[in-house]
Amino acid sequence: MLMRIAAMARKIRQSQRGSVAIHMGIISVALIGMGALAIEIGFVIYKQRQMQSAADAAAYSAVIAKSTGYPATFATEADAVAAQVGFVNGANGVTITVNNPPQNGANVGNNSAVEAIITQDQTPYLKLVTLFGSPSVNVWVHAVATIGSGGGCAWQLSPSANPGVTISNGATVTMVSCGLNVCSTGNTALSMSGGTHLNLTNASGQLSSSNPVSVAGKASITNGAQINNVASCSAPTCKASQGACAANVDPYAGVPMPTMPTGCSNGTNKSYGYSSGVQTLNPGVWCNGVTFGSSANIKMNPGVYWVNGGTFSVGGAVVMNGTGVTIVLTGTATDGYSPPYAIASIGNGATVNLTAPLPTSGLGTQGIVFFGDRSGPANPGSNFGGGASMNITGAIYLPSQTVQFSNGISNPSGCTQLIAGTMQFAGGADFSNNCAGTGTSGSGGAPGLVE
Repeated sequence: MLMRIAAMARKIRQSQRGSVAIHMGIISVALIGMGALAIEIGFVIYKQRQMQSAADAAAYSAVIAKSTGYPATFATEADAVAAQVGFVNGANGVTITVNNPPQNGANVGNNSAVEAIITQDQTPYLKLVTLFGSPSVNVWVHAVATIGSGGGCAWQLSPSANPGVTISNGATVTMVSCGLNVCSTGNTALSMSGGTHLNLTNASGQLSSSNPVSVAGKASITNGAQINNVASCSAPTCKASQGACAANVDPYAGVPMPTMPTGCSNGTNKSYGYSSGVQTLNPGVWCNGVTFGSSANIKMNPGVYWVNGGTFSVGGAVVMNGTGVTIVLTGTATDGYSPPYAIASIGNGATVNLTAPLPTSGLGTQGIVFFGDRSGPANPGSNFGGGASMNITGAIYLPSQTVQFSNGISNPSGCTQLIAGTMQFAGGADFSNNCAGTGTSGSGGAPGLVE
């Protein structure tokens, strides 16, 4: 009997028929766990896509608000749009951050771009993430929208000036992959006459109808003058769009005026001059103007230079080069200077190659080569031309001044902007918005998501 029981135990011990059930049990547990984890991951991805859609809408709406000036705080618009789809800033762990310029991605430092960032901790239903030491997953998304590159690279700002932009005496003005915004509301807001041409082209030099010419008032195009694009505009009527300028058509309205150091770099209150030979300059303050002449070869080291009253005058076959440079034209009426606010005058065979500071410079004037005091009068204005060869990479930002171009600027850099109270062209001038990475701002084109 005992031998029979021992033999039966030995058979049970050696049998493998029950191992299938054990293996299936282990596999089933693993499959259920993997399925549950897939559900958890799918939930997080679903929430991330919801958040991304909200961030896209927030960034897009914010850049429109920035372009139109309504609401005045464009971050408010971003928060409101995100809230409409369930992501309320400060509620349920949601944090919405709006940056202008963006602080992440390819558009860091682009003042015409707005970044919307949404973060929220997501707690999956099955809470399998607790196995990895955390009760939730932090989800971070961002989106960047900007005014499109089809916008302007020349902005006339004064609504009361009439005309606001004058192109005369056979002048030719070329806008490459960009257009012209005229904020004058007058009957001759844009005045073209005497065989002049406003050419709108793409980067290949072909005429393009996508470049906007926007005039708040009316255009007067007479005596053979013409806007040349695919949809040609000729006298007596112009096919340029008409309507009020955006509230913040000034692309640098948000850039604060740099604070000028006290005193004068040359120790006097008199206009200072540089002539002949190679001279290297460092940032500082020129009081009552500065003159460069007599074939001087000038190198300007990076930084901000102030002209406190008088004239920044370059002529006499001067060669001037500078990278990372901003020249601030300012002044105070109490100083007794004449004129009280500085102007610029470049001509008489000068060769000027100036590049604006980059976003990484930390100067606060990124993208701007000439920065005119917003408090200055329209006249006397600044004059560029007179046989000069100018390659300006960045913006000529003189928002209150009248700017005259005669035999104006060349554009080998592919990036030149002009922002002025009033513009007058009586020669040639080329502008272009091929400004990626230079820190320049833009407005006037169609908004769009870029990240």
